Amino acid sequence: QGCSISVQGNGKAISVGSFQTERNYDKLFVNGEAFSGSNGPAGKVPTTGLPITWTSDHSVTSAGWKICLEGGVGGGSQTSPTGVGVPVPPAPLGPPGPSGQPGPPGPPLPKDA
Repeated sequence: QGCSISVQGNGKAISVGSFQTERNYDKLFVNGEAFSGSNGPAGKVPTTGLPITWTSDHSVTSAGWKICLEGGVGGGSQTSPTGVGVPVPPAPLGPPGPSGQPGPPGPPLPKDA
């Protein structure tokens, strides 16, 4: 099995969320450099015109990998268990007070927030 990922050069380095492949047999190539086992491409900046390529030999199955470009989700977000950026909701506010005065406190936050 295999695939290629085209990257447009933006100067951002790769961050590795997880990386576990069959050492020396299942490889991720970044800029022509092979990564396998638990050695992922953290900090590597993909070169425009060189695809990120995955190759696998089908024999041993490992957990796999998850990579992103640093800052790819954007500021003001958290990472959910699935790795998708989740916007951070603003805290609830109370009604406005008289001019120049703070308003009353807002409602309490839910216990799971």
